[in-house]
Amino acid sequence: MLAKEIFNADSQIVHLGLIDLEGNVLLDQSASASAPMEPDADRISFYRQLDVRRHAREHLDEAYGKTDYVHIIREKMQQAILYLPKITIYLTLEKSMTPDEVKTAIQKIKFLDSDIMKSGI
Repeated sequence: MLAKEIFNADSQIVHLGLIDLEGNVLLDQSASASAPMEPDADRISFYRQLDVRRHAREHLDEAYGKTDYVHIIREKMQQAILYLPKITIYLTLEKSMTPDEVKTAIQKIKFLDSDIMKSGI
């Protein structure tokens, strides 16, 4: 249910990963798939690296403020990482999304009903 709500936030979300605060994969799913996938070793390693980066950023919270999300524009696609209190959400996005569209999608996800968020964890 949580994956569906996240994909409904914007049709240009291609893939999502949910990672707990220890770097464990809770969900790995493509927008085109009807069910979550079993992540391979490379993807698991990538998600663990995301968790390490999150904790590194948290060391700077007091000096600079908390990180809401990170938006990365790559040659072939875009990525967004959203930091929520109990999970990290990793998104792969269509290259054609504008920064404002990314921000809007992130805000929709951030404010999903808390019951939906809890049920998805």
